[in-house]
Amino acid sequence: MGRLKNKVALITGAARGHAQAMARRFAAEGALLAICDLCPPEELDATTGAQVREAGSRALCFRTDVSDEQQVNEMVARTLAEYGHIDIVAPVVGIAGPTKDLWDLELAEWKQVLAVNLDSIFLCCKAALPSMIERRRGRIIMFSSPTGKQPLAHRSSYATSKMAVIGLTRTLAAEVGRYNITVNAICPGGHSARDHELAKAFAEYVGEPFDEDTYINYRPGPKPANKVLCGHWLQAEGYVQDHGTSDDAAAMAVFIASDEAGSFTGQDVNTPGGYVMW
Repeated sequence: MGRLKNKVALITGAARGHAQAMARRFAAEGALLAICDLCPPEELDATTGAQVREAGSRALCFRTDVSDEQQVNEMVARTLAEYGHIDIVAPVVGIAGPTKDLWDLELAEWKQVLAVNLDSIFLCCKAALPSMIERRRGRIIMFSSPTGKQPLAHRSSYATSKMAVIGLTRTLAAEVGRYNITVNAICPGGHSARDHELAKAFAEYVGEPFDEDTYINYRPGPKPANKVLCGHWLQAEGYVQDHGTSDDAAAMAVFIASDEAGSFTGQDVNTPGGYVMW
């Protein structure tokens, strides 16, 4: 414990899922938090903020549209004013976007997914990097997806954004390594709320009823050995029963953020229980 003692971490999308799990884990390791989402800050403070306090730390809570440059700049400036520095930037927030074939997508839908999933990372890094470069230290932890490495039909905007995150990770790592700043990406498993939304959206798109029994393929927990997970047989493909949780991703993020990972950069690390192995 204490691997992140007194380090300041800025985490986006912290109302649920991977980012919320990271906030809890980082707080337990001694980090000070600045967190944001689109919900009112008092609501974020009452949920994730309370979990951070329970873990023994504190959190600044922001309502921030991370696709808006002015709002991102204000959040970073207020964090620096409160804490004096930022050690870790984790632009986790992301949206799945619509479940549609590309020819059914509206341009506005395409742009929204890229704005939230990719532009937000650019804006958060752009705002925080000058102070990191000045101090010659820092960690940037991006979130891609197993979809960043393989196709996902009916989700071209999401897949494009997550593949781009891996390219951005490698490129930025090459740019800032001389300042002792590392840049890595995590390709996590799902979290139950997002997986449920995706499964339901797909059923609606293809005009099929949404069957909760079918959803057992996606949600955490024990699964029958003969069930199919994302098109693969569990036993034949080497999956563990739970295909990677938010806590698994958060544990990896702690390592990446720690002093132990000082030479670990430009990597995209899988935590989805064997769903991808490259």
